[in-house]
Amino acid sequence: MNTTPASTAPQFAIMPLRFSDQPAQMIAFLRTLGLADVVTTQGDNFAELVAGGGGRVLVHAAAGSETRAHSGTTDLCLMVDSADEAARVLVERGLDAEVWDESYGRQGALRLPGGEVVALNEKQQDLYGYQGHPGTGADERLRVVGVLDSPDMDADQAWAQQIGLRAEGEGDEWYRSLGAPGAGALGLHGPGAEVERTRDVGSELGPSLLVRLGLETSEDLASLAERLTASGYPARVVDEHGLRAVHLTDPDGEHLEIHPRSDV
Repeated sequence: MNTTPASTAPQFAIMPLRFSDQPAQMIAFLRTLGLADVVTTQGDNFAELVAGGGGRVLVHAAAGSETRAHSGTTDLCLMVDSADEAARVLVERGLDAEVWDESYGRQGALRLPGGEVVALNEKQQDLYGYQGHPGTGADERLRVVGVLDSPDMDADQAWAQQIGLRAEGEGDEWYRSLGAPGAGALGLHGPGAEVERTRDVGSELGPSLLVRLGLETSEDLASLAERLTASGYPARVVDEHGLRAVHLTDPDGEHLEIHPRSDV
């Protein structure tokens, strides 16, 4: 039984981790979209950025990955204030989590019922030579979405709700959105084309859960597509089955869709 008061319960913010062969270009692209710097390194080989409407994105050079990630790979991570407190609450809620020491601080992992692993990234108190930024200026209209290919949407929705995300709208057999204020969203994409859901990271913890980077905005989609195209990122508004979204290709060559906000 969860005895943590709602006011003090930890927030699990959605934070896709993108590995890139062109991290500086990917970081510049995210800034153009409206995300703001929180942590960076000289030369932009790594960055944590925040969206004003909730959620974060981590960008890491693929060449420096100890888990053999290739460019364009996107792992699902959760940002927490305290890895220890987050793990304690997750265990209270019936999930499997653990925490350990890393050279840069505490790190944790949530192991899902299916065996997949989601990293718990603790907010850095000591930047260890990184550059810290206040995250100001982030576009309040923009929200980060981790899009998860889900062969069992009920099972994925169950653990998402256990970490504090709530269903937004009715959803259907093809897509469900779960989010929390300031935390971004997890989009569950129903069965379709075969897509890799996990990757082996060489850890005894288990395989990492993969998502696709997605975004939502309350900005006018036509204006957004025009703005991105003018900035060197060709974009277009696509209307499929009554659903409008901006479609474009990011600097890693990955398809990106920006949909209207589902929480407003």
